[in-house]
Amino acid sequence: MNFNEIPGLSQEHMEAWFREGTGPDSPRLKNGVIAKMKPSFVSCDFLAGESVMSFQVLDWELNPQQMIHGGITSTGFDTSLGMLCHYYASPNILTTVNLSTSFLRPIRLGDTMFFHSKIKSFGRSLVTMDGEVYLKSSGKLAATATGTFKILHYKTKQKLLAQKAAEEGKSL
Repeated sequence: MNFNEIPGLSQEHMEAWFREGTGPDSPRLKNGVIAKMKPSFVSCDFLAGESVMSFQVLDWELNPQQMIHGGITSTGFDTSLGMLCHYYASPNILTTVNLSTSFLRPIRLGDTMFFHSKIKSFGRSLVTMDGEVYLKSSGKLAATATGTFKILHYKTKQKLLAQKAAEEGKSL
């Protein structure tokens, strides 16, 4: 896909979007596990369909062997791949269809994980992405992932907003 053909989007817009979405006051990350993981924007490449986010390994994320729990690494992939996909799919919402993670080496407390995300194919309703985690301490590859995301088109987003408003006793 030629991302340069998407009106209103650019390298500058993408950088601002990622900074807003990963900042400590991000409205997208108010609660939940993603907010607790404290993602940080590192870089992005608009024309290549790529981004890099980082996560420091925190004490609460460790398993009994004092390594990061695999579910946390998978959540990092779901977050980093998903944010990249969300950027290009906007204003549509999307959902993860499949996420396959391979764990290559242990990740320990005090290290920082750099999640490199890349769009492999972008169709009308499905997006396939690849991800890699590199460690700050060694520069080595620690995990890989492939994810597929389903674009839920704008009408679906409108229906969800209307349903939520109705549940809250409001109208759109």
